Amino acid sequence: MTTLVYALLTLACLGLSAWLWPRREGLHVAARGAVVASLVGLLLTAVSAGMIVFHQLGWSNDAAAHGQRILGLAAQHMALPLVGLATLFLARGLTWGPSLWSKVILGIMGFYELSRHMGLQLEYLWLVNLVGALALLASAVLYLPRDRRLVALAALAPAFLLAPALFAGRAPLDALFIANDHASWLIPGLVGAGLAVGLLTEQAHNALDAREPQEPEESP
Repeated sequence: MTTLVYALLTLACLGLSAWLWPRREGLHVAARGAVVASLVGLLLTAVSAGMIVFHQLGWSNDAAAHGQRILGLAAQHMALPLVGLATLFLARGLTWGPSLWSKVILGIMGFYELSRHMGLQLEYLWLVNLVGALALLASAVLYLPRDRRLVALAALAPAFLLAPALFAGRAPLDALFIANDHASWLIPGLVGAGLAVGLLTEQAHNALDAREPQEPEESP
């Protein structure tokens, strides 16, 4: 059953990524950067979960298992923060340059190394995931009067992603690092967060269309 859950998680994240990729077309450069950042988080999750499936089916070796733990650790630290910050960016209409997203990713990795040397890995893991969760909740608040679908997705996603850690005394998103039965919580959480990004790209497209000058009507 655990293998099936991880297979579904892999397919869900890959499907969301395939759905989001073309939606970046037509957006301004800053918004495209936000969509790509969310894709990084989803694809890290997909690869990590997929490698767990291969390992459980006996199709991997020790080197592949070690690679999965590295990618799982990256997904554990980046999936929720990147998707959450992308939703807030799109909901708020911010204008970060695309290069800033690479700095965010490098910053998460750099501060992880610092937390490891200081013996504060768990605290840092909670910090970055709470930042992502709060960004999703802030997006929900921003869209309260406008789109109830987005509000529901952005509010429920962090609840699903962090519930196992809160109620079972575990590290957040630890199912991406080591296979366990809490992986099923990640499917609705990440699907909800990814759909929220997609709905926000739709809103961004509509806003761009509304700002485009209308063609003058030809006189008869």
